[in-house]
Amino acid sequence: MEQKRIFTIPNLLTFSRLLILIPIMINVVHVQRGWALFWILLSIATDNVDGYVARKLKQESDLGRIMDPLIDKINLLAATTYMVFSADYDFPLWFYLFLFIRETAVLAGGLLVLRNRKIVLEANRAGKWSAFITGFTVLFFIMDWQPFGWILLWGSCVLTILSTWTYIETYRRTVRKQGRGDGQ
Repeated sequence: MEQKRIFTIPNLLTFSRLLILIPIMINVVHVQRGWALFWILLSIATDNVDGYVARKLKQESDLGRIMDPLIDKINLLAATTYMVFSADYDFPLWFYLFLFIRETAVLAGGLLVLRNRKIVLEANRAGKWSAFITGFTVLFFIMDWQPFGWILLWGSCVLTILSTWTYIETYRRTVRKQGRGDGQ
């Protein structure tokens, strides 16, 4: 059964990442790498805990399934947007554009399925790994931990392409299945 309540512990943990984005960005802008690391690790911790808590407390919800990846996208794109235009970070524009287009496309596809089919698609394993590695790629660029950031960047590219293909196939199957009236 889907939870309809908004103010649940898992949702509050998810929404807290928007608040944590503020000190992350302040520290990224001021190139305070140690403090940026602290706040990013706190954000990662809340991202990992919210789903676990939702399952344990039986508070899983469509709102959580929507907001969790959306807030991840906001955090990722906020940091990388600044980094790509800052002389303090060597973040590649091409990778930023790659991420921006991919994240926008996945978000648009998910919203279309939600609007047209009333289904909230969950993140798949490839998407979770892609988000995880991409997040650490950005973290390594913030911390200026090279060449490891570049190594992660290429791994992130591969996983992002793989997860994008997986999402496209999931969207196609869901639309086809719902079009036939197979309600499962």
